[in-house]
This record gives sequence, structure tokens and C-alpha cells, in this order.
Amino acid sequence: MNKTVKIAYFNYMQDLYGMSIGSTIKAEQLLSHLELLGYKICFYWRYADKPNKTGIAGSGKNRNFLQHPLLRRLFFTLKEIVKNIFELIREYRFLKSCRADLVIVRIDAFRYSASLLARILGLPLLIEADGANSWEWLHYSNKDGNIWKSWLLFVERFCFRLADSVFVQSKVAKDYYLDLYPIAADKITVITNGADPVQQLPDPHVLKEQLGINKSAVVCGFMGSLHYWHNTGLLFELVNRLLTDDPDLYFLIVGGGGPMTDDFIRQCSGCEWKKRVIFTGYIEHSKTPLYVNLFDIALAPYATSGLFYYSPVKIFEYMVQGKAIVTTRIGQIAELITAGESGLFFDPNSPGDLVAKVRSLLSEPAYRKRIGERARQVIMANHTWNHKAAQLEEQCLAALHKHGRG
Repeated sequence: MNKTVKIAYFNYMQDLYGMSIGSTIKAEQLLSHLELLGYKICFYWRYADKPNKTGIAGSGKNRNFLQHPLLRRLFFTLKEIVKNIFELIREYRFLKSCRADLVIVRIDAFRYSASLLARILGLPLLIEADGANSWEWLHYSNKDGNIWKSWLLFVERFCFRLADSVFVQSKVAKDYYLDLYPIAADKITVITNGADPVQQLPDPHVLKEQLGINKSAVVCGFMGSLHYWHNTGLLFELVNRLLTDDPDLYFLIVGGGGPMTDDFIRQCSGCEWKKRVIFTGYIEHSKTPLYVNLFDIALAPYATSGLFYYSPVKIFEYMVQGKAIVTTRIGQIAELITAGESGLFFDPNSPGDLVAKVRSLLSEPAYRKRIGERARQVIMANHTWNHKAAQLEEQCLAALHKHGRG
């Protein structure tokens, strides 16, 4: 490139560091690594609690005035669509202030203003469809019947048509959109999540001591929120059966939040092994490698119900630290891990199978070390954030060239 390309990135997530933390990590990591390739990124975090990297603060918390279910059914969709009109001036000023050469918009329900502006201004446009967005809204945010499905799909399809290209996090998400809309397959690119190698971790025994874990103990670990898609009932059964049988084993739950957390803690509190289940609570993402470093076995017991379009950040971060993983053969995970070589799969409908897989790793330290090392090699070969930034750069260059800006 003869000049520094300036990219305006629009993100409308309201829950940046809660349930959406995986998507937030991807945006931060992917785009910061793109900056290392010579691009300048101007971040527009619409609902950020802090100033974004351009120094322009987000506009504050979202306020929902439609509390009554009937009012939500009648006006929620209209309110979301009309919002775009008021966003246009704010976003136009933002684009002009950062002198953008290209626009990336993380698509969200009924959000079309930034995509429309890019087209009006003749700027190349990439859409980041990080999940099956319309599916998410219809299944998780439509309890009052407040979302008018045809309007939701119309706006999403409209944005896809405006875009030069779209990138998604998994093949499942790509197939979802190809089945839903008349889109050319080559217009959608899969850019999965990734992970970077961790440098110079301290002696794990210091943190073990702080957490009350015996120095010689074997640790099974889980990172993330205790949500229903993490199969928490199965996870508790695993904890109960293994800790009852093995007095030298500990379970470390890294993270906080999720509707199953209180119930999980309550179940553990009534058991004689309760002191060998450690709950860290919320941990800043930058510090999570310190805790994953304590794991001998890493768990990701996903349920198989619903549309599994995720690209779980935890899987990549487990693997890059060389951890032996026990997880579910589902979605992108099945493409990333080779059974018996870089991880183990269990049958989510068989609690006994999960117990058996974990026990096989507990009984064979050399085997779990070999699996963990192979997992690390897989990430280093194809799935660091540098690899992902290079994929995104390819999409950016193609869009710029198409508009005569390359």
C-alpha cells in the first residue's frame, strides 16, 4: 500500500464484556492485528462504557421505554428502525472525522445506518456477521413477540446487498445465511476466532497456592459463563463423580455470570468435596492465561441443541496453551479438533462418556501432554490472530480495489 488505509469500524453491541465477550475479544484482537499490518482503525463502539480508540465517547446506555409486553409488540421494531435516522448524522460526522477509506460494520438487528452511509459516500463496505444474527434475535430476544420477523430479515438482507463482502465466524453461520438469502457463496468468507501464544507465564504454583489448590494436585478447568449452552448439569455430574473418587483432583471454574451459576454453586456447597471446586468469579481477559496455565485438562461441554454457529474463543485459547481438551463434536469445533490427536470428544447425551474421557486423561499424563502439544501446533500453524488479520486484509484489499482505491 502507498498510504495508510483508514478503516471505520462500527459495533453496536450493548453487552461488550458480558455474554458478548467472545465477540468483543474478536473485534479487539482481529483489528489490532490489522493495525500491525499498517492500517489505521477508528472504532465506533456505539454503546461503549468508555471512550473508544478515536477518543470519541459512546453515546451512553441503551434505555428501553417499552416495558409493557403489548407496547413492545406494537412499537419495538418500529423504534429500532427509526433509530437509524437519528444515527445517520452522528455516524456521518464520525466517518468524516476519521477520513475513512473503508467501512466495516458488525451487523446487528435493524441496524442499517452505517452501511447505508458507506454506500452513499461511495466507500468500500465489509459486513461482519459474527453470528447468525437474525436467528439470535428471534430465539433469544423475542419473548414478547416484539420482533417483526419479515422486517428483521429485510433489513439484514438489505445490508448484505449493500456490502462488497461479508465475513462470518464459522461455516455453520455461512450456511445459515446462504440458505436464508440469495447470496453468492463467494461473497461470504469464514474468518474464525483465534489465539496468540502466551509469553513468559509465571510459576503456576504461586497462583495455585493463592487459590488454595495443592501444589501436586491435578486440575480440571472450565473457562466461561455457566450458561445453559455449556451443559452445566452434565458438568456438575462430572465434578461430583470425579471429586468423590479422587481426593487429589480439583476443579477450577474461571469466569463469572450465567443464569446457572447460583444453582451450580448451591449444588457444590452441599458436598463434602466443596473446597476442591474453586470459583474465581470475573477475571479480566488479559489475565485468563494465568488461570488456564493451571489446567491439566480443559473442559468445553457444549450442549447440542439449537444452531451451533459459534467459534468458541475458549477452545482456541485452551489449545494455544497446549491443554488437553474434552469437548463436544459440534459445529466448528469438529472441524478444528481431530479426535484422539488434538482433543477428545464426548457424547453430550451420555454423562458416563464424559466421565470416561476425562478419566482416560487423568490416568495417562503423557497422553494428555501429547494431545495438548498437538493442539498447540494446530493453532500456531493456522489460527493465530495474525493469520486471521491476514484473511481480513485480503477482503479489505479486494473491496478497495473494486472501488478504485487500492
